[in-house]
Amino acid sequence: MHNVRVTESVQAAGWVQETPMSMSPALGMPSTSLLVYLLLALLIHFTSGETEVRFSGQTEFVVNETSTTVIRLVIERTGKPANITAIVSIDGENTGDFFDTYAAAFIPDTETNRTVYISVCDDDLPEADETFTFYLTLPKPSARIKLGSPKSVTVTILSNDNAFGIISFNMSDLITVNEPRGRNEFVPLTLIRERGTYGTVIVTFEIEDGPNPAEEDFSPARGNITFSPGRSMLIYNLTVLDDQVRKS
Repeated sequence: MHNVRVTESVQAAGWVQETPMSMSPALGMPSTSLLVYLLLALLIHFTSGETEVRFSGQTEFVVNETSTTVIRLVIERTGKPANITAIVSIDGENTGDFFDTYAAAFIPDTETNRTVYISVCDDDLPEADETFTFYLTLPKPSARIKLGSPKSVTVTILSNDNAFGIISFNMSDLITVNEPRGRNEFVPLTLIRERGTYGTVIVTFEIEDGPNPAEEDFSPARGNITFSPGRSMLIYNLTVLDDQVRKS
């Protein structure tokens, strides 16, 4: 009985090996050496390539400013298995809106993802809605491990404070003045802005319920009062006019 020898080219990862293959005429089965080479080729094929790290799932969050709000960020590894440490950190300075602005996630080569949790801090500062960006980075850049897309997430915190403030009069409900003769007189109106001084706020006023049209006795009879950012108190001078009209 004679053995038939066949030569087959096995290509794997850029190299070609001329492999002798022994085949039994009786069984028609390849030899053990050929099976080893084929398995090696498959192994090289499936383990070659790069490893990529990225955020997975939701990347835009709109949350309330409460101490129970927790943001769940999923970090995913694709491609070749590898032990990877990824860093999640906020863009810019820590403004006190989060308990932690930095987190490290270790993904072993036997797993494909990790979850990190960012907790919102309910501070007492009057603020408007705020949007923050968290970035994914690698502490040790490598030619075989790279960042994929998306690599950033945005978090918008809805304000639970009255950031623009509450405006009211800070004076007596009743003011008595004598109508001036031959001159005008000013009545100071004191307004305060409490529980927040964020931004510019404009309030509208109007004088009504008098025996005569308000324009005859006051100037202006209606208008706007503006609070600039950061200002908590304002005095507005209302002019009492001498209308030279006899009144009972």
